[in-house]
Amino acid sequence: MKRRRLPLLSVAAACAVLAAAPPSPAHAADPLPCVKGESESRDRSAVDDGEIRFTDETAYDDARRFAISAWQYGGARIKILGDSATTVNDLEFRDENLGSGRDAPVGEYRYRAAPGFTDYIVFNKQRMGKDADYQRHVALHELGHALGLCHKPEGKVATLMWKEIRISMNRPTDADKANHKKLWG
Repeated sequence: MKRRRLPLLSVAAACAVLAAAPPSPAHAADPLPCVKGESESRDRSAVDDGEIRFTDETAYDDARRFAISAWQYGGARIKILGDSATTVNDLEFRDENLGSGRDAPVGEYRYRAAPGFTDYIVFNKQRMGKDADYQRHVALHELGHALGLCHKPEGKVATLMWKEIRISMNRPTDADKANHKKLWG
């Protein structure tokens, strides 16, 4: 087999080819913007001194444990730990009946804007269903809000913070990690 030699481009010619190329799409690791009217916020998160201390009164313990474990990926700056007798409770997981209609939330993060008050992640008993992957996704999404993350616009880059549930996503995506890093370092 005979080898063909291809001509080398001069540095100037190579730069011209690169300059003419269309810009590459955003990397999956780039932070994503919030949907209109929302913003990411340390102030509206459950984080206190680099951690979230939680208690739970939920029947969805598997979903809670899974979400906490998933948000504790390598490089995550915020620690999520159980509350103790010597710490202040920042977040409580609880179950409520929030309605069964299509417009009723499956889960919600409730921020309480006063020092020393506990924030809540509430699971809607009427809409959580029995599917473990579905429950886990809801817990992942709501814990993202407790970490200060906002909803993201639907698009080509996957994120747990879309308003619609995607049970195929069961871990923070590269975009979620980028937004977490942008907010918390």
